[in-house]
Amino acid sequence: MLSAFAASTLFLVSYPACHFHYPTTAYQGQGAVRYLYFFIPITHVVLAIVIVPMALLTLSRALRGRIERHRTLARRTLPLWLYVSVTGVVVYLMLYQF
Repeated sequence: MLSAFAASTLFLVSYPACHFHYPTTAYQGQGAVRYLYFFIPITHVVLAIVIVPMALLTLSRALRGRIERHRTLARRTLPLWLYVSVTGVVVYLMLYQF
């Protein structure tokens, strides 16, 4: 979990830096899939903002040995973190692969 947290932190720092130097890509899809596309990044961004303090608090509780409180929060943090991770890849694929 520490490795996953470190990788996520590295990505969180590098992603805005990359977009500062390179232009963003507009989604070119049409029809119903366009609405699906916009739903995915909106939920991704909102939950990415929410997940940062949740992940910090979850990690803090684990490192301090407050295991029961850690587990309680981790049950909510992990699914949200997985959703943010997977939807980030889905957005990338929708933008550059289809």
